Amino acid sequence: MNDENPIVQTHLPCPDCGSSDALSMRADGSTYCFSCEKNSRAEGDAAPLRDDVNPDFASGFYEAITARSITEETARFWSYMMVRRNGSRTHCANYLDANRNVVAQKFRTRDKQFPWVSRKGFTGLYGQWLWRSGGKMVVITEGEIDAMSVSQAQNNRYPVASLPDGGGNNAVRPIKEAMPWLLQFDKIVLFFDNDEKGRATVDVVKKMLPPGKCYITYAPEGFKDANDLLKANKRKTIIDLIYEAKQYRPDGIVSGAAVIKRMKDRPDVVSYPYPDDWETLNFKALGIRLGELDTWTSGTGMGKTTIIKALQNHFFHTTELNQALIHLEEPLEDTGEDLVSYEIGKRVGLDPALKETDEYAKAQEDLFLAEDAEGNPRLQLYDAFGSLEEDNLYDIIRFMAVSGGCKVFWLDHLSILVSNMGDEGGDERKRLDAIMHNLKSLTVELNIYIGLICHLRKPPGGGKSFEEGAVPTLDDLRGSGGIKQLSNSVFAISRNQQAETATARNTSTLTVLKCRKTGRTGTADHLLFNDVSGRLELGQDPEMTSRDAFDDEGPKDY
Repeated sequence: MNDENPIVQTHLPCPDCGSSDALSMRADGSTYCFSCEKNSRAEGDAAPLRDDVNPDFASGFYEAITARSITEETARFWSYMMVRRNGSRTHCANYLDANRNVVAQKFRTRDKQFPWVSRKGFTGLYGQWLWRSGGKMVVITEGEIDAMSVSQAQNNRYPVASLPDGGGNNAVRPIKEAMPWLLQFDKIVLFFDNDEKGRATVDVVKKMLPPGKCYITYAPEGFKDANDLLKANKRKTIIDLIYEAKQYRPDGIVSGAAVIKRMKDRPDVVSYPYPDDWETLNFKALGIRLGELDTWTSGTGMGKTTIIKALQNHFFHTTELNQALIHLEEPLEDTGEDLVSYEIGKRVGLDPALKETDEYAKAQEDLFLAEDAEGNPRLQLYDAFGSLEEDNLYDIIRFMAVSGGCKVFWLDHLSILVSNMGDEGGDERKRLDAIMHNLKSLTVELNIYIGLICHLRKPPGGGKSFEEGAVPTLDDLRGSGGIKQLSNSVFAISRNQQAETATARNTSTLTVLKCRKTGRTGTADHLLFNDVSGRLELGQDPEMTSRDAFDDEGPKDY
């Protein structure tokens, strides 16, 4: 049973010794001074007992907490008593209101239980009543003992407070209640336990505090909290940790010296140029770069796949980068045959007898048996004709990048990937946004290049169609604004399939719709498809072509 005459007020001035806060008053009006140790009996003019005092409040005495290196002076300052409860000595933290009246008590038993009396009577943080509102800095700890430890390290002169109910989500309510008081300080230092729970509590509290005010510190390795440091006689370490606390910044915000360091440490970004005779495209876009995603687009039959395979052949011969070829619109055998045809400069599809030649066999070996220094194939083809699940695509890209050493990825094409998902994935536009975001993230995560092929939406009626040479715009990309927003560069291919001359019909125009690297856009090069070799050659503006390089018997030699 609790003492029948509990302390109901503390930190009162003593009329006998002049102490400003050492006097405590009991429920019957009697007093005791912890400074001059004088007891005074209750008199008729004694201060009346508050009507709302909880009769279950315990009274006790102050003494040094030797096991915790807490002095009697600190315990008294913080109203942290020793009491007799249920037949044993128990720690008791008195919780006071702004008028320094005891409104709640929290006990700490030997088996680390923390029963309360009148928990609802207290709002805010433990120790909040000790300090004037406002100032340069306040420290918040995870428990009463730690608060007293930090306070004692600073001679009980500077603001410290503690969470009443420990960490985790239990911190939310008292922080909210104390917010008007906390906002009056320039810095709010979180000095929680250096363990998993303490760091989780930091994650909860730091998001509640105003930007710029929250600072975080932890005890160094080998110590859990402020009291561990106090017991190790590391008072100076406690003070240093407080004043060296790091300002909390939301993830991703970098400023000051960190920005300069990252700029200095960043390796040079290498641009791998396009074929030499694509001079204008090289000027406008400089080439491809790891960590970027480019989109290539055109109407049907404009030569997208031919241009992509020309680039695959080009980068195979001019770089040491391994390439991953994911062509969803054609069987793997067709992809391989086209690559061999481009390599030997002969259209195998028009002359199947070429497959029996040594030239063809050698080209196969040169392309598909070529390896890097680690033994990885230089060209890695994925067999997924017409079917590939979205999640599988990301796994495949990661595997080919990490295990296969691939740095350049060609994905042909985005629209068929979305169509494979059916209606189960929800709105197509949202799915495309998600795919683009994930692909872009992979380029950064894996430091790879992705060349993505995308189709165009149907043009509005009344104008020239893409098949008649209309140049697409960014808004013509099929499906989602995320394609143009997340792509580093967007290239359009246009060709008039109905032109009067064969030369014009076989000339594709490259247009740069977007280039984040240089900002240069507009018409680039004109590429002529050689009907005999199957290769692309630098051509002329089909609108300006005065003579035809073709007739019914094939290309003429000019």
